[in-house]
Amino acid sequence: MAKKGITRGRTRVTSIPGTRVFYKPSLGKVVFRPTNVIRSSDKVLAQNAKLEALRGMPEHPARQCKGKPWPKFIDCLKEKMKAEVGKP
Repeated sequence: MAKKGITRGRTRVTSIPGTRVFYKPSLGKVVFRPTNVIRSSDKVLAQNAKLEALRGMPEHPARQCKGKPWPKFIDCLKEKMKAEVGKP
């Protein structure tokens, strides 16, 4: 279960320990980003808890939408997430 504050990220490739380095075309330069995740919202943690409770079950929004083409998958996922966890 996720907890409030800084938690470990799940990135696989790190150039400098604790940092991801990549080229961002919109800025036209190299960008350094931390590998951690900062969770500071109680609403986000509540949504994460609801999704954790559905993990592995057929009612999980991602499982209900699987097998569809990408644009339809995203539309389906938005609809199912709103129904399952509500708006943030």
